[in-house]
Amino acid sequence: MNSQLLLLSIGVSLAVACGMVGIVLVVRSIGMRTARQRLQEVSGDTMVNASVAPVILRDMKMSSMPLLNALFEQIPLARRIDLLLAQGDLSLRFGQFSMIMLGAAAAAGLVAVQFSHWWWSFFPAAAFGAIVPVMVAVHKKRRRLAQFEKQFPDALDILTGALRAGLAFSGAIQVVAEECPKPVSKEFTIVFEENRLGLDMKEALRHLASRVDSAELRMFVTAVILQRETGGNLSEILESTANVIRERFRILGEVRALTASQRFSGMVLSILPLAMAGLVTVMAPEYMKTLLDDPMGPKLIVGALALQIAGFLIIRKIVAIKV
Repeated sequence: MNSQLLLLSIGVSLAVACGMVGIVLVVRSIGMRTARQRLQEVSGDTMVNASVAPVILRDMKMSSMPLLNALFEQIPLARRIDLLLAQGDLSLRFGQFSMIMLGAAAAAGLVAVQFSHWWWSFFPAAAFGAIVPVMVAVHKKRRRLAQFEKQFPDALDILTGALRAGLAFSGAIQVVAEECPKPVSKEFTIVFEENRLGLDMKEALRHLASRVDSAELRMFVTAVILQRETGGNLSEILESTANVIRERFRILGEVRALTASQRFSGMVLSILPLAMAGLVTVMAPEYMKTLLDDPMGPKLIVGALALQIAGFLIIRKIVAIKV
């Protein structure tokens, strides 16, 4: 009976979370449709580029509810997660994302209580469940950033060539948006569309630097803004910037090759104890039963997990050499 109630609670929690996210997405789509119609009237064009319209029209509020939005804006962690969603090219706002985190936390906590029969296991499991969506967003951001940085030097070459051919800077941005693959093409298309809709080029470039958390891109944005304020040959500046970025990537590749063994060792040392615990539980459950039944057992498990996490973070910090 208890297990049925727990499963019912899990189902209700997930259904409520998914329902609220669905309602918010429907309301958001209606608002974006109205905004697109207004943009058509302002720009005089048939439509802003469809692939970048969601970013240009992105509601900067973290929640559609004014009270929650005012609360979230006062929380630094909420602002950082909202920026993470934008950098990962996710259309969710923090209010929607927080509902997903709450649903994942409730589901993970209830599942932990169901299988362990320890009420206190709800809290660490819920904390882990809430972190999982954030980890997914971080992974999407890193994967997208890696693609962007790989394509960026070639994009600078195209930009330099377009400037030397006599195009204005906005026209050169459009050439990059048309010739490069995603995600570079999408980001430069956003810059071009924002400038075309009346935003100053310097502000559009600053928006680009905030959407893409890349040191190389910030170097490019800084060089362009300084050139527009002080003058100089922009094509030569961009050519030098592209050479510096390529050299940095070469050195970074050498560092990663030299630290590959240490990174693999850290991964093995982190996974091995958990794998051995699972193997012993399957092959000799009486050994683990002794640990779990002893009053000190749960405390030892929590301490071991904390030391494992600390060791993994220390090894990761050692091998994370900045270039």
